[in-house]
Amino acid sequence: MRKTITPSEMKRVETQAMRAGRVTGDALMQRAAWHVARAVGRGPALCVCGTGNNGGDGLAAMRLLAQQDPAFWGECWLLPGALSADAARELERLRTYAPRVKVRRLEADEPPFPDGTRVAVDAMFGTGLSRPLEGLARELCVRLNQSGLRVVAVDIPSGLCGETGRVLGAAVRADETVTFHRPKPGLYLGDGPDMAGRITVGEIGLPADLDDADGFALLEESDLRALLPPRRRVTHKGSYGRVLLWAGSPGMAGAAALCATAALRSGAGLVTVACPQRVMDTVQTLCPCATCVPLQEDPGQAWAQMEAALERADALAAGCGLGTSPWAEALMERLMERLSACDLPAVLDADALNLLSRRGQAQGNLYLTPHPAEAARLLGGTVGEIAAQPVEAARALSARYGAAVALKGAVSVLCAQNRVALSPFGTPAMAKGGSGDVLTGVVAALLANRAAGALDLEPLCLLQAACALHGLAGERAALRTGERGLLATDLCQELGKI
Repeated sequence: MRKTITPSEMKRVETQAMRAGRVTGDALMQRAAWHVARAVGRGPALCVCGTGNNGGDGLAAMRLLAQQDPAFWGECWLLPGALSADAARELERLRTYAPRVKVRRLEADEPPFPDGTRVAVDAMFGTGLSRPLEGLARELCVRLNQSGLRVVAVDIPSGLCGETGRVLGAAVRADETVTFHRPKPGLYLGDGPDMAGRITVGEIGLPADLDDADGFALLEESDLRALLPPRRRVTHKGSYGRVLLWAGSPGMAGAAALCATAALRSGAGLVTVACPQRVMDTVQTLCPCATCVPLQEDPGQAWAQMEAALERADALAAGCGLGTSPWAEALMERLMERLSACDLPAVLDADALNLLSRRGQAQGNLYLTPHPAEAARLLGGTVGEIAAQPVEAARALSARYGAAVALKGAVSVLCAQNRVALSPFGTPAMAKGGSGDVLTGVVAALLANRAAGALDLEPLCLLQAACALHGLAGERAALRTGERGLLATDLCQELGKI
């Protein structure tokens, strides 16, 4: 499990470690450069360097590459301006120990990229950048993005805000970003996922006992083994809990079936779908392993059926394909009253969230999984406001509704008990109808597992595990289907393997 660190906190921790005599600035730069050189691999390479320590990292990496491989060649381009002391030292070392690496100081015009260049290193600006790129730096950023070269960014793509992920006028689009010590939140927030590419975290020797900075939790794939232990041999379906799904409506029976299938594929022992009688046959055909409660059209009779099913449930999921009819609204009101008076864990999604937004308040053991439009309705804001400040939005949702929240996105923001995590798993292939219904089923299954004693996860960890399973299933499915061809049913097929 990693945690992010903001640029200002990173600078503070580095300064603290150096003042304590535990590490030197030179040692930090050499270790950072080693990780960059490893990512670059073989040349020929072009390194575009700024005048600060980010540029120093790039210069040091080019020297290491030349020292490691007698056949390596490349060029370093230096932006105009006075070099920092560390960058000046690395330029002198490069000229002394790797003279075949050509160094150019750029003026107003840039030369053409060297023939045969295979990879470009972006070492113009680091995480301390606070102003928009302009002039020559902006032009170089555009050229790198149009070059077709593989681009390795040092610490963060130049032009990307290290804290928010906002593009500052223009930014380099990297294939890989080599960041140091701990990843910066801007690599995951805002435009970060589009600009950073693959994120590699390099250890540079900062003492852990001097790093007291907080940050957003980042689950790693290897953490799932501890969160989701193997099943005991002597168990039965009741050992893994019963999920009740209130979902589906005419025209949207598939959403209920997807959610039910995902819950079963994620390990729920039993799944029952409470759906309108008119869609029951469709749901059972699409998901024969789930049982159904055919809800009557009269809200009073339907609630009596739901109430009986709730008595037997270990976890509830509500909203997938439900619709917002007066019938659904009447049942939602009774359901929320019931949930406020008991400890039944419930995950609300889709139309359950839309109905909740009309109500404006909630109590209970709740888990909310909104996309930005649903979050905007719940908070009375706009989608743009949610997208601009997703962490603040997730915190506001958690506080207003007393719930654990997974605000879905390219990188989902999770919040529970005033703690925040980011879930970077997934692929653009999952931007398709039905993907959210699958996540609801995964969360419901883990809630039921926990209620039955098969798992021991606090709310934030449970959401992290669910989002990781969901995202990894999408990544694996996309290998078969491609980014355009993935269906939500493909996620269900991969869940069990993950």
